[in-house]
Amino acid sequence: MAESAKPTNRLPSRSPSNSTSDGEETLDVLQILSRQRWLIAFLSIAGLAAGVAYALNAQVWYESNAKVLINQASAGLGGDSTGTDMVDEDILANHMELLLSRKIVGEALDPEDVKDEETGELIKREKLIDLPSVLPHLDEKTDAIDYVIDQLSIVRGGDGSAKTARTLNITFTHTDPDDAKRILTAVMSRYQQFLIDQIDQVMSHADKMVQEAKSVVQKNLKEAEDEYLAARRKAPLSFQGEGSSNIYQDRYRRLQDELLDLDIQESTVKTRLARVDETLKEMDGSVDPIDQLDKLALIDSESLERLGVFAGLQMNSANTAEFKAAMPAKAEEARTQITHLLRLTSEKQRLTSVFGPGHPKVQELESEITLVKEFLQDQKDLTSPAEMFGDSALTPEGLLKAYVGFLQHDLAALSERRKELEYLADEAGKEAQTLITYELNDMMLRKAIARQEALFDGVVKQLHDLDTTSELTGYLYEILSIPRTGEKSWPKLPLCGLGGLMLGLFSGLFLAVANDVRDGRFRSAAELDEAIGLPSLGRVGKLNSINQGIKGLIATELSPDAEAFRLGRTVLLPDIRSGKVRAIGFTSPMQGDGKSTVVSNFAVSFSQVGLKVLVIDADLRRPSAHRYFSIGKEDGLCDVLEGRLEIPESIKVTEAENVSVMTAGSSSQTPAELLQSQRLDEVLAVVREDYDLVLVDLPPVLAVSDPVVVMPRLDGGILVVKVANVRRDEVVNTLRRIDSSGGEMLGCMLNAFGAGKKFDSDGGYYGYYKSDYTRPSSSTTRQAAPKAATISSNGRVAE
Repeated sequence: MAESAKPTNRLPSRSPSNSTSDGEETLDVLQILSRQRWLIAFLSIAGLAAGVAYALNAQVWYESNAKVLINQASAGLGGDSTGTDMVDEDILANHMELLLSRKIVGEALDPEDVKDEETGELIKREKLIDLPSVLPHLDEKTDAIDYVIDQLSIVRGGDGSAKTARTLNITFTHTDPDDAKRILTAVMSRYQQFLIDQIDQVMSHADKMVQEAKSVVQKNLKEAEDEYLAARRKAPLSFQGEGSSNIYQDRYRRLQDELLDLDIQESTVKTRLARVDETLKEMDGSVDPIDQLDKLALIDSESLERLGVFAGLQMNSANTAEFKAAMPAKAEEARTQITHLLRLTSEKQRLTSVFGPGHPKVQELESEITLVKEFLQDQKDLTSPAEMFGDSALTPEGLLKAYVGFLQHDLAALSERRKELEYLADEAGKEAQTLITYELNDMMLRKAIARQEALFDGVVKQLHDLDTTSELTGYLYEILSIPRTGEKSWPKLPLCGLGGLMLGLFSGLFLAVANDVRDGRFRSAAELDEAIGLPSLGRVGKLNSINQGIKGLIATELSPDAEAFRLGRTVLLPDIRSGKVRAIGFTSPMQGDGKSTVVSNFAVSFSQVGLKVLVIDADLRRPSAHRYFSIGKEDGLCDVLEGRLEIPESIKVTEAENVSVMTAGSSSQTPAELLQSQRLDEVLAVVREDYDLVLVDLPPVLAVSDPVVVMPRLDGGILVVKVANVRRDEVVNTLRRIDSSGGEMLGCMLNAFGAGKKFDSDGGYYGYYKSDYTRPSSSTTRQAAPKAATISSNGRVAE
């Protein structure tokens, strides 16, 4: 069976409190005004009286006004930067500061006497600093100047569409109307005179300063040009002006490079000479010819070539036919090998310097030298110098001594070359420095000329822009309104009266709202109805304890409280019988409001009219329906939602006729998630088919989120309010949460236990209930007596 349509048969309400429209707030304000009307009226009247009394007794103030138009013409000294477009931002602000300065106000109040230019007589000017009307306003910290500045107010711009006009509206407020005019007139006069003096002072010196600047700049430019011409005439021919190269500087660099190379050569020769001297000392005690030949390795390749030529000459003198005939063949061969060794050694030195010691040719020469040395070692007796070369041949020692001579000669040549290069470098340096001096001097002279030309051009432009006859007039100002006798500005009776009235009214409203906000409780059943906007289904005063179980339910009794359930049943029954309402949820703002007790009693009340009723305990966190009907809690809604139990297995029959209960069942750690599941929709669909009415006991709205999850799935809800505990904001927040979730409330059930007299059944909203119609018979009284004793001793309704 599809879910029933939303019910339409409702009791009328004045203002739905679950609405978020502006009407709700207006109704609340009107109720506050109604309750606190005497306080608001008293404070409003008191404020009005205070305002009128202030207007009649306060010091009277008068204000005098003046208006001045300010503009600025181009002075010709700064191009476009001093045009009229700067007036709104800078010039008007400067004039406002000028008018409010101690200089202008002080000189206006205490002006100096002046001499008449024609007669020379001293003209005394009126002094306003000691006016009798000003003196009462002065104290130790405030003098007359400070007082006038404080009472001056300046506003820029005009009125209406002329608000952007370049005007200043000056107002001076004072307690004497005539003195207000005199003081403002003096301030405006001093302000005008100050502008005139400033313009005259600036303009009188402008032309003179520019002309003097032109003469000085022109003279300096001529001097700079003459100095530059004189310097160019004295410059050497090698200087060709800006961008020319310094040939002496280039020559000096080359000579310095050559001196550096000379230092390296001289150091090399000295090192070699020192090593050869040490070798000659060692050879003095050596007789081994092979060792002496090894010492020849100290000779560099170039010197070896020169010594080779020298040795060749000596060998040719000994290589005659007589000498060869006299020498044995082996001696001749030994000498040949020694000569060959010298040549090999020289070649090795040359190749090593060119290719390095690892080159194949160098290694080959090293092998040949080794073989020659081995041969000479075998022919030791024939390799003595005398045997090899004869008496006239050069020995290795002689060759080294000849090498020393060559080195000493080289040192002498290098020294002479050094002297020559140093002289040339010194001369080139002097010439280069002279040329650099000319270059720097030329550069400075050209820059000086450029600066003087720029200054001269600037001065000429200033002279061109400067027009001392028409444009150089500074600020264009015109007095649009002269100061007049002061008019009364304060106090104004209507304004003071209105201000006092508004002050009293706002004070009353503030105190009224504060008092009403402080007291957040409901004062009557009518106030509750108006605040929440829900139909009232009834009011119960005393409910039996949960410990009595099904015997404690009062819906079957003849009492005012039982009649309240019958009233609610009557209101809801048309929609229930028509099928528009099949499932109703019961909730409350907070715990302890009696909603579970109300659910149980409503179930019994509906069963009395023949309806088949099912109570579902959806308060999975604090279930209690099983206790009201004296049944077990196990195998209930939680088990069905978790899939452990089928729906028919979870429904329990109670002692009350036509009333069944689906208890909460097993405890769950995720009750909100279970209630949000699709399984709950299936459960509700099934029980709607099997029962005429389903009553769902839900947790409190402000405690957990479970009610706002379940309420939109039901046909409506009933709010149980215990007025003794709940506050107005709690009830409103509860309805707002339900409304925001999509739930719809059918009505409100009032729990008046512990409330005031306006909720009491003897004289309040439902006072007529206690009458002969509901007075039980004597037999009923005797049966209900024990139960009444239990009710009166239990003040708290358990959930």
